[in-house]
Amino acid sequence: MPSAQALQLWAAFRAGPKQVDLALPQRREASERAEGPTAEPVGITYQEAPEVGGLWAVPRAAREGAAVLYLFGGGYVLGSPASRRKTAGHLATATGARVLVPSYRLAPEHPFPAALEDAVRAWRWLLGQGARADRSVVMGDSSGGGLAVATLLALRQQRERLPAGCVPLSPWADLLCTGESMRTRAAVDMMCTRDSLLEMGRWYLAGHEAQDPLASPVYGDFTGLPSLLALVGGDEVLRDDAVRLVCAAASGGADATLFIGAGMQHLWPIWAGALPEADAALGMIGTWVRERTS
Repeated sequence: MPSAQALQLWAAFRAGPKQVDLALPQRREASERAEGPTAEPVGITYQEAPEVGGLWAVPRAAREGAAVLYLFGGGYVLGSPASRRKTAGHLATATGARVLVPSYRLAPEHPFPAALEDAVRAWRWLLGQGARADRSVVMGDSSGGGLAVATLLALRQQRERLPAGCVPLSPWADLLCTGESMRTRAAVDMMCTRDSLLEMGRWYLAGHEAQDPLASPVYGDFTGLPSLLALVGGDEVLRDDAVRLVCAAASGGADATLFIGAGMQHLWPIWAGALPEADAALGMIGTWVRERTS
């Protein structure tokens, strides 16, 4: 059963305007306020990372060589590093690692593979700043979660050093939107619709094959990839994208874990301090990351 705080937040979402009904400029403006309910992190220093157009969140006692590369979500057409500033701070506290949130080029102005190229470049830059691959993880939410997994596939393809793990939150990893939950959870998902996802997917793909694993990683071969922890809401149309990613990772020989939050909506782990479920998710992520990067 969702907490009282979660039920209150869901009621506010239900009563408010739907982002998917807005024109793209208004959607982009609204996406910058996604962290509105999130509490302000304590004990975090923020620094600019102009080389990747992003920001660092640094905890008081950052573990040497440990880092998180965090890719913001927004259907490949919305979002910015600033839209996940507080999330990065809470993750830095939970993991004891520096968290880098880079920018990446957005569609429709910059279609596939622009976002993927920028994510790979940000990983290389991160390693050049003293982060160790075996003490770092790649994370992301929504489209950023799919992009995080696609980044692993690209790094393996290019024979680059791989991170110790990957943590996709509410990942959008099938741009064809074929998961069964697209139908079964449509009536209860207050954040995403299949039609809006397909629209953003068309903008991002710009005619490219949607089943390319570098665009839709659920279709990829996960052999040799690192550990994966996926978190998703039970009331999300994207639930089955997370399920399919975890099954693919396990089939490829990776340690793969799935957590489905009963009654949770899209992106619920980012609302730290507002939802006890989000606080618990951060604790789970922090423990998982520390175990794999110590």
